[in-house]
Amino acid sequence: MEFMNSARDWITTGPLVLFFFLAGIELRAELLDGAFRKRFSFLIPFTAAVGGMIAPALIYFLIAKNSSAPESAWGVPMATDLPLALLALSLLATKVSNRIRGFLLALAIADDLGSIIVVAIVYHHHIDLFRILISAVLLLTFWKTAPRFPLVALLIGLLTWGVFKESGIHPTVIGVLLGLLINHNESEWLVKKLTPVINYLVIPAFIITTLWIPWKLSAALIFSPIVIGLVVSRLIGKPLGIFIFGALAMRTMGHVVISKRDLFLVGTLGTVGLSVSMLFANLAQLGQDLNGALLGVLITLPLAIVLIIISAQMLKASRIQERSQER
Repeated sequence: MEFMNSARDWITTGPLVLFFFLAGIELRAELLDGAFRKRFSFLIPFTAAVGGMIAPALIYFLIAKNSSAPESAWGVPMATDLPLALLALSLLATKVSNRIRGFLLALAIADDLGSIIVVAIVYHHHIDLFRILISAVLLLTFWKTAPRFPLVALLIGLLTWGVFKESGIHPTVIGVLLGLLINHNESEWLVKKLTPVINYLVIPAFIITTLWIPWKLSAALIFSPIVIGLVVSRLIGKPLGIFIFGALAMRTMGHVVISKRDLFLVGTLGTVGLSVSMLFANLAQLGQDLNGALLGVLITLPLAIVLIIISAQMLKASRIQERSQER
């Protein structure tokens, strides 16, 4: 178990940063040439992400207020796992538009950053501002160096990760920032090289190490208030918050970057959560309720996949119906 804890820490602070690096590259492409190239349109998925964090946290808190579930677990149903959400999109919702992937990408990154901010403010009391400042200087150096000296930039990127890792903020943030700073000319080559490594090595290792914890299952625990509260708040709160806030943001800005049906599918994809939710559970000082919180996260995962499949099939059926009416 000690080995798996070390492996989990190494994967979430090392190889998984590669995933977020790739996500940062893709997000930059969406901002420059994709669905969010219009000024401030990126605020739409970011607003949807805020809704997707507020709604499940609020629903859980209300359930906890009226039951024996611990109130401190309100952060557990908030987070979306970007690796698993994109994996679910590619496996379960085939033939979706690039807009859906781009929107999900921007939303999940905003969700991750929001979750990290919550962890830093609420649960971590020590933030090393000096290391953050050094990381900012290194990021600027990386940005200036990458186009002309890629090998030097690689070393700077590794150094930045090493410094930021001890700052008190989760190092996946650095992955996103480094990806956003990559020049468009180098990004295609990097995406082609990194995608197989991430899909076939990093993500499977991420799933295995996240699930490798001592489970204590019982019928009483499965139907305990904390498990029910976490399942209900995530499965209802995530899609509801993402859909309402996303739709309001598009209406307010007068820019439809995604259809409402596609937005609902993105909302269901947002219900996929694992590692960050477990991080919240471990930091929330739940005591005897910790195992119930971890079980609630685990039980939600297959139910979320069922919800995604239903949503994807409904979207597919509606599109087939539209085509038949056009004929």
